[in-house]
Amino acid sequence: MRKFAVLVMAMVMAMGSTLLWAQDDKETIKIGFGGALLGNLASYGLSGFYGVEYAVLKTNAEGGLLGKQIEIVREDDGCDPALASSAATKLMGSGLTVVVGHTCSGATRSALSVYGDNVLAISPSATEVSLTEDGKSPYFFRTTPRDDAQSSLWIKLLKNKDFKKVAVLHDKGDYGKALADLAKAEIDADKDSGIEIVLFEGVTSGQVSYDSIISKVKNSGADAVLWGGYYNDASKLAIQMRNKKVDTVIIGADGLYDDRYVKMAGEAAEGSYATGQVDLSQNPMAVAAVEDHKKRHAEDTGTYFLYSAGATQALLAAIEKTGNTTDLATIKKHLQEDTVETAMGPIRFDEKGDVIGAGFKMYEIKGGKFVEVEM
Repeated sequence: MRKFAVLVMAMVMAMGSTLLWAQDDKETIKIGFGGALLGNLASYGLSGFYGVEYAVLKTNAEGGLLGKQIEIVREDDGCDPALASSAATKLMGSGLTVVVGHTCSGATRSALSVYGDNVLAISPSATEVSLTEDGKSPYFFRTTPRDDAQSSLWIKLLKNKDFKKVAVLHDKGDYGKALADLAKAEIDADKDSGIEIVLFEGVTSGQVSYDSIISKVKNSGADAVLWGGYYNDASKLAIQMRNKKVDTVIIGADGLYDDRYVKMAGEAAEGSYATGQVDLSQNPMAVAAVEDHKKRHAEDTGTYFLYSAGATQALLAAIEKTGNTTDLATIKKHLQEDTVETAMGPIRFDEKGDVIGAGFKMYEIKGGKFVEVEM
């Protein structure tokens, strides 16, 4: 079913910017979605889009927002910073001022530089710390926790498993490189841990052969590889490592916490670790959201469905209280001060734009499934 969904999305995107429930602009309220709808990381973006879709359909069925139906304007950015800039420009050109997105950290950074002070954006998945920490984007929020929480779990796992020699690899992207740097900084600062970084290197994303870096990992004597990047590269790395009888354990972040990693890497994924968002599926509102999605799409929701649905529901609640979509300062105030019941539970945001209360867990792949690790 996911292949069918991606095919349908490809056909839709080929026709350019698309609107759900096309109606007269004056009769609807527009919100945007920007993310990876096509390409290697489309599973992330599609799960984000489905979350927006769920929240909007539910709100429209209940009478809409400010007396009007909501219209979604969506643009694909492929998790690529250059494409994200173009996608953000198109979204702004549609006359909207609020966006759920973007999917990947680098693309989000690029889009925010276009939005400036003119668009308020909430990402369900962009985890790179500086997006909120540097204060450069006053109207940016996120429902996912940040990467510094992931790197700390990495170090805790290394200690628990008594891994002493570590290779830190990254894909040179905003997200992956920042994760690698965080891990290195924590290891370097903990002089008593006994953990040694025996290799720190960036690799080119999308390459066919990882022979060179695998040889370096093997020669370094590393017990574990910390991977800063996404599942598409990690799956190839895992397969090629196992083919070369290199059994070094792979430890990744939420960029690996996706069923696509398991499907692509197969048996080579067994024994890998990944940090991922806390399981929210038992929340009653989450149960209802997931059931609704499966009835309409007959497939799993994906990694960021609930985080996107929660972002959209919080955004719509803030707009309802503000009375319009253009007073961004007041929408921001409500997002930071009001607690909203959503599909991901009750949420609000701190002064930096980070969601309050969200967190990561460590998972191990066992029998082709992500199993939570007690830490």
